[in-house]
Amino acid sequence: FLNHRFNKNHSSVIPYPFIFTQGAYSKLTTKAPILIIGDRMAQRLASFKNRLAEKISVNLSKPIEIETLAEKGENIHRTLQKIKSLAQPPLIIIYLGNTDQSFEYTFDTKMLLKIQENFTLYKNDYIQTALMIEPRLSRLLYNPINYVELSEKIFEDQNKYDDQEYQKRTSFQYTLYQEGLKELFQYIMKRNGLIIPLTTPINLSILPKKSCYGSYTDDAKEEVKNINALLLKKDYKAAYGIAHELALLNPSNATINFLYANVLHKLNRFNEAQKYAELAVAYDCQNMGANPVYNAILRKLSLKHGFDYLDFHKLLVDESQSNFVFLDETYPQDFYMEKVIDALAIRIKNRLKL
Repeated sequence: FLNHRFNKNHSSVIPYPFIFTQGAYSKLTTKAPILIIGDRMAQRLASFKNRLAEKISVNLSKPIEIETLAEKGENIHRTLQKIKSLAQPPLIIIYLGNTDQSFEYTFDTKMLLKIQENFTLYKNDYIQTALMIEPRLSRLLYNPINYVELSEKIFEDQNKYDDQEYQKRTSFQYTLYQEGLKELFQYIMKRNGLIIPLTTPINLSILPKKSCYGSYTDDAKEEVKNINALLLKKDYKAAYGIAHELALLNPSNATINFLYANVLHKLNRFNEAQKYAELAVAYDCQNMGANPVYNAILRKLSLKHGFDYLDFHKLLVDESQSNFVFLDETYPQDFYMEKVIDALAIRIKNRLKL
């Protein structure tokens, strides 16, 4: 029994359900003092790195160098693997990476129960301490699973999931993200580096792609039609009465939360509207992009580790009350990318005392 476990498992303190191929990202190098990391949104941010360098380099003899390792489809674990592969992390790291956490296939759903049991074991303080002292104990303690092997090349997950499987996977992806982000923060702290995390801007004006099966009552569809009719008539108070009750009875339905958010927005109740619009995104059963839950985890862990995050999402939510802030479903307009670059420049200059 022990022999089977030892041979089947890999040595790891955190029981991640995937492994990287040997030598993955081993050739990465960077000598720049500032590095931008993350996914496709970080790639977009990096396209403005010359502006950032100019803003920081005022009164310097030569422009400060900024590089990026951001890549479309990259999740937190790939970002962490890249940073670990560098001989020494840069002085300042800018992290923007909550858009592509579900982009690739990183664990076998059939193994999910065993994987979750492993994480339950990991959360035990005594076991965690023992594994930090001797990681090879993990090969005996953790349940053997079918590991997903990840190479440097990123492949999009082409699997189709029913609503129940999608919800299970999404819920566990939050756990994976939290552990990966925590490990990234701790790794940088131990090396006396600085990371500036950014929340990911989410377009809250996009109708959810799909409400999860079983998330609404039988009469909800008819009520949704009534609310839409009242919105067309601009009878927002009457629409509010129906939408409010509907949201209470169907709290996990993406379409109803989105509709209620629209009603609240029409009544200028912007903070409440943001809350329900974000719930609509979180409960969308076909959302493979940015998610407010990841932003919430980033805010919480940033504060816990003493890193001053920049709330890019909140900036755009505030601006969206009176302006069109997105180019499409995903990317903000250049004007707002420049605004966040300017905010980053101020923070970095203060940090470097320039």
